[in-house]
Amino acid sequence: MIAKLQSISYTSNALQYCERGGQILYSNECLGSAKQIYDQMKLLEDRNDRCEKKAFHIKIRIAPEDKSKLTNQDWIDIAKDYAKKIGFHNNLYAAYIHEEGTSKEHIHIVASRIQENNIAVPDSYTHYKNMDFSRKIEKQYGLRKVDRKLEHFKAQEVFIPSDIRNSNLKDNILKAMEISDSLDDLTFHLKQQNIQTKIGRGISFIDANGVRKKGSEIDRKLSLKGIEKQLSYKNQERKFNYGITR
Repeated sequence: MIAKLQSISYTSNALQYCERGGQILYSNECLGSAKQIYDQMKLLEDRNDRCEKKAFHIKIRIAPEDKSKLTNQDWIDIAKDYAKKIGFHNNLYAAYIHEEGTSKEHIHIVASRIQENNIAVPDSYTHYKNMDFSRKIEKQYGLRKVDRKLEHFKAQEVFIPSDIRNSNLKDNILKAMEISDSLDDLTFHLKQQNIQTKIGRGISFIDANGVRKKGSEIDRKLSLKGIEKQLSYKNQERKFNYGITR
């Protein structure tokens, strides 16, 4: 199991994305459609003018071979346990299941970071909390343990572009990849940063100024095949284990 968390500023869009891609499993202290849940979250968010990223977007995914091992109630319990682990269990949040019944089954959680006292739930050390949480859930539900064999880690050559515009675009793409494990996810998160994604025989990106760049021109690892490899469960499992961050 792999759990990912990102602090976000696009709460409404994240909720709508989750609603479009699946069905709601559970909501805490809020009810209704994605729009209605956002309206309820916004009432709290508007009370805090210091925090820029006022929500969490979490994705929790099982390994492909764990298909059909978890029931919807299991996922609900996992979402509640995760909320306690991070500290937003008393906040407004909603959990959605995507690709139910497939080897890519996973849940999304969108949670308001703003508490009743108007203080935001901290987002520090969440990588380590995610690792601890995943290990606990693997044991509790008899899921495959994440791979921890050092020999599976392979260093990848990194191409450093001299064009600062390429560097900024690359940083945004890598940041979006941290919370994504599919091309649909990546496209959505880049859209929130005003970056368009075009996929055909290859992949290219169009920044906010309308400049189009092929992924392979930005970085050799950002070709279509390279991105698909990095978004694969096995590769993300390795990065999850070794604490690799961008």
